[in-house]
Amino acid sequence: MADSFFSIPDLRIFSYGATIGAGVLLWILEGVIPFFSARNDRARHARLNLSIAGINLLILLPSGILMAFMLDWSKNLWPGIGFLALHPAAEALMIILVIDMWMYAWHRLNHETAFLWRFHSVHHSDTALDVTTSWRFHYMEILFSELLRLPIFMLLGAGIEHLLLYSLLMTPVIEFHHSNISIPPAMDRLARLVVPTPMMHRLHHSRLRSEHDSNYGSMLSLWDRLFGSFLMKESLDGLHLGLDNESDPGKQRLFPLLQRPFRP
Repeated sequence: MADSFFSIPDLRIFSYGATIGAGVLLWILEGVIPFFSARNDRARHARLNLSIAGINLLILLPSGILMAFMLDWSKNLWPGIGFLALHPAAEALMIILVIDMWMYAWHRLNHETAFLWRFHSVHHSDTALDVTTSWRFHYMEILFSELLRLPIFMLLGAGIEHLLLYSLLMTPVIEFHHSNISIPPAMDRLARLVVPTPMMHRLHHSRLRSEHDSNYGSMLSLWDRLFGSFLMKESLDGLHLGLDNESDPGKQRLFPLLQRPFRP
């Protein structure tokens, strides 16, 4: 039923195009209207984060193929939400909401579980928050995420088309709230009624644990409000990004970052 509503090849093109297009646009805007003062090392910082993202593709690409195969196979055994016999659009909406709630829960687990935090802290150790930070995750975090979400999505009855549609909607939002662009406060207040915004997510990257243990949402800000993790400050004066003892320049290089979770 979902296949009559979605074109998987088209969704792949739109999803990848949205990721690249939004990333390039935000990168340009960061140079024109930055929130934090303009930096001279933007290209070096981007090379580091994109190198980490490139390593992660070695996991994400085969994982995506496996995910497509397993989801197609499992739907013959267990339809999940398909039991409700909803219109494809309503089914897609429900699946996307549940996936986004899982993304919230997974992100929160990465903060509240000491073992997972060792890997997620690589993302938080970035002191120059910008759109490229949205692609900076340790490869083991990516691996754990892929392994955990496969059985969850199989139980949900999701198809690869639902994941592509979710990626199409979610990835530009993640790039947006990591970006170093300055937008009018009124626009940020309006946008965060629906999605996490740059002002929300900058607090999430604060060095203070009381601030970075908040605002976990990926696509929707609903979950933070619903589960009590929403935090907002109208002024970010005095905000320090990164992590104590982890954001020194000597540690902000590719191999030290890859090795970081395995250090004592």
